[in-house]
Amino acid sequence: MTTSMDHEGRVEKVRGRLGEEGIDALLVTDLTNVQYLTGFTGTNGQVLVAADGALFLSDTRYEARAGMLVRNAEIVIYPLNLWDVLKDRVTSLGITRLGVEAAEMTLSTRDTLAERLDGVELVPTKKVVEQIRRAKEPAEVELLERAVRVADEAFDWLLDNLVPGMRERQIALDLEIRMRRRGADAVSFEPIVAAGPLSAHIHHSPSDREIEKGDIVLLDFGCKVEGYCSDMTRSVVVGPATDAQKETYELVLEAQLRGIEASTVGRSCREVDAAARDVIGAAGRADEFGHGLGHGVGLDIHEEPRMNREAKDSLVENDVVTVEPGLYVVDFGGIRIEDCVVVTAAGPRVLTTARKDTLIEL
Repeated sequence: MTTSMDHEGRVEKVRGRLGEEGIDALLVTDLTNVQYLTGFTGTNGQVLVAADGALFLSDTRYEARAGMLVRNAEIVIYPLNLWDVLKDRVTSLGITRLGVEAAEMTLSTRDTLAERLDGVELVPTKKVVEQIRRAKEPAEVELLERAVRVADEAFDWLLDNLVPGMRERQIALDLEIRMRRRGADAVSFEPIVAAGPLSAHIHHSPSDREIEKGDIVLLDFGCKVEGYCSDMTRSVVVGPATDAQKETYELVLEAQLRGIEASTVGRSCREVDAAARDVIGAAGRADEFGHGLGHGVGLDIHEEPRMNREAKDSLVENDVVTVEPGLYVVDFGGIRIEDCVVVTAAGPRVLTTARKDTLIEL
């Protein structure tokens, strides 16, 4: 993780939330949140954030790695299990109300923790760290932009190489290899490559279907750069496009541009969703747009905020969100267009630069 990340400031923000949550400390067990607060990456790590600072805990496998990566937290390595070390620290710090991450902790783990920390009240919390993660630091935006550029370049490369007869799985693999060769750590998620009628499957898994002339090919993919995710979707047609395909694309693009335009500081996420959805509804095709407009991106591919018809949040400065309307018709196919957008005081800034001004015909 880049050294310019403000781990100290992040921990301070969590400490500032302890009183609001009515807890003495927060036990962070979600590994993405652990990474955000300390810089640690691995399969086992916890952070105890209390009034006087942060404690990072892990097992002996990660002693050397923790020493190299962890920032702004005391490191405690336990030989066998978390529970005994945690009990000693909770007791010494006088913690009687311990917050736990309700969305991440299983009932089994909670029961074990309650048994081992006899006399300590476990208080479920919701998205304390996730809400802090929303507003991206400049260094985070830089990494997100780098991840976006890698995906943009992979799309440009694919346009020169996609031909009839290629299989969806082959294209997905080609995209991953291309992004890794251009500096990606990994893919953000398994690429979606959906051709012909299968492009109407919103979250299609690439198959052995061969690309045919006249197919819509929906490409939804992204990569990670130093842990930060990009996410983009483009829809192209192999061969001359039909009038129906062009009209559908133009409608989706208009809706997307209205959604981007509405992505401003203080705007409710529900209103942003409506800005795009109303364009599609006015064309009489509301039933064909069956998902939310977008979501936050960062260390996770899906983060807060969510932009949909039931959203309760409003956009804040330095949110990085996707804007991705789509239309899906059985037997016809689907078209989706997705960009990553930074919400700034001066207005939305689109990070994605891949072509989208008109339906690309290969």
